[in-house]
Amino acid sequence: MSVRVSESVARKLSKELQDITIEAQIDTLAIITTTGARVAFFSKTKADSSVMSAITAALVNSGGLATDQLTFGTLTDVMVRGSNGFLILRALNDRFVLVGGTKQISAFTKAAAVLVKHSPSLISTLSEIPDEQY
Repeated sequence: MSVRVSESVARKLSKELQDITIEAQIDTLAIITTTGARVAFFSKTKADSSVMSAITAALVNSGGLATDQLTFGTLTDVMVRGSNGFLILRALNDRFVLVGGTKQISAFTKAAAVLVKHSPSLISTLSEIPDEQY
């Protein structure tokens, strides 16, 4: 499932996501709703965008339940590291998640900082999408 966005929102998101890819060594970049719908998805690998969207939503929702249960506050990020790369799932708000991943383990700190830097602008743009849109 994917979210339809206006042309104006699509242009703003495209610009912001392009800026992220220029600033960080990103192999995977996506915006997913917390219900698993795709807003935007790009990956250099042959990952199935529907499967990745569902997994992202499950990880973020599970992480949120864990941080609530442990009274750690609102979930901000989930980091998933494999032997050949990592994913950062950045909660933008209670509706959207920014996903960034790379096979360059050495690029982790830079990628995390770039995702944090671009989050406010993405949140602003995504707030233009009505709740009933997905």
